[in-house]
Amino acid sequence: MLARAIETGEISPRLGPDATMDALVGPIVYRALTGSSVPRDLVDTLVDDLLRPRSD
Repeated sequence: MLARAIETGEISPRLGPDATMDALVGPIVYRALTGSSVPRDLVDTLVDDLLRPRSD
């Protein structure tokens, strides 16, 4: 699904699909495993930085 979204320009091609999933899920899983809360702004920042196409 990520590869298709990259191909169609729906999400940023900055990272490959596997690295994108690692970058998105890693911080959330880490916080869950350590009992830390997952702040909404963390998720928003990850999505904005990793998936939003660049406007340049």
